[in-house]
Amino acid sequence: MRWLPPKAVVLLALWLFPGAAAAAPKPLRPAAKEGLALAKTGDCVAAAAALERAEAEDHRPVTASALAACHVALGELVLAHEIYEALAKESAQPGWSKDDRTSANDAKQKAVVLDKRIPRLTLEIDPKDGLDVHAGGRKIEFPLAPILVSPDEKVEIRIRAQGFKPQTVSVVLAEGENKTLTIKLVADAGGVSAPKKPDPEVAGPTLPAHWIGVHMRGLIVPQFLMNIVGEGGRSTYWPGVGVSYTERLGTVDIQPSVTFTSYDLGTTPFKPNGTPDTEWELLESDLWGATAALDILYRIALDSKGIAEFRIGGGFGIGLAFTGDLYRWQSYPADGKPGDPANYKKCNGPNDPGGTFRYCNQLDKDANRYGQPDAYWAEGGARPLVYPWLSLPQAGFALRPAPGVAIDLELGLTLNGIMTGTGVRFGF
Repeated sequence: MRWLPPKAVVLLALWLFPGAAAAAPKPLRPAAKEGLALAKTGDCVAAAAALERAEAEDHRPVTASALAACHVALGELVLAHEIYEALAKESAQPGWSKDDRTSANDAKQKAVVLDKRIPRLTLEIDPKDGLDVHAGGRKIEFPLAPILVSPDEKVEIRIRAQGFKPQTVSVVLAEGENKTLTIKLVADAGGVSAPKKPDPEVAGPTLPAHWIGVHMRGLIVPQFLMNIVGEGGRSTYWPGVGVSYTERLGTVDIQPSVTFTSYDLGTTPFKPNGTPDTEWELLESDLWGATAALDILYRIALDSKGIAEFRIGGGFGIGLAFTGDLYRWQSYPADGKPGDPANYKKCNGPNDPGGTFRYCNQLDKDANRYGQPDAYWAEGGARPLVYPWLSLPQAGFALRPAPGVAIDLELGLTLNGIMTGTGVRFGF
């Protein structure tokens, strides 16, 4: 039984020993001399073992060329061709002998001659995508290109593809033969076709399924909204900042978030609808609220590359006014002329200043409205503690400058006002 050296050791020697930088040619080592002597006698089985050792110790073109010639004699044309091609790409080194230079110069021509003798197998495989092909135990990187195989030897071709049953075929090709094999893989699981690739606009290989983000989410409250329940008020903006987590499920984003909002309000006149002029109060607030919400948004791709998406849906949740207070003052017309709450001033107390008893009174419902923190809703006051959150409808755009980065713009109608927001999310 003949001994055949592994291909990897030969090529590794060609890469690791490019030749020493010596002024005079280096002498051959004992293993090289032994291998060359055996090769001259025609005993390539023994010569190949010695030349393999010589190449591992100290690469020399003369020993590599002799080793390739022995592989040709033993029928290993593919391995011999690879050695000649690698040798032909080397640059001459100062330590080479005359025989080394001759061997290197002749390698290219020998590779060309040998190339014509090597049989080639071309595979036409259905399907063509996601193939894993091994020929003679070697993984084939480009399975649809012609594959070089050893002549007059049975070569096993193993083919795998996701969603299909693995298939093995055997071929024997003569020297110089070119053959094409047509192979149709059988779908796995009783003929069910391979799974389709996910839509690029749904969480696919280029779009992460999980995202973490930060956002600025504020509330615009126009005066006309306040006037639904009372007179006075003012248009105001309540800013907020928060964090969110997003999971892409099919064409839907599920997005829980927590947002901290400042419900700060400067001195603002207000009274319930239909009440007399004496009911004007001046309100102030330094409340802060934390809102936990869950948004459910349907995504509509605006381009084929998934760079821009339109998102529409709604959100619901609950808020907690965790710090700050709402302050209320009874007020009176500073110039003595009722009707213009913009000119009203805060009462200091009952009938203080003097003559304002109609405005600055001490009725039960007004007795503590001289700048004290207001009572909670449950106690009959206007200061919230726990409040609902509803955003419906809610719409926006997601722009992705990179597959793992999304810039969000959003707009929604809420129980608290008109929500506007912007943010950035990062996929992982």
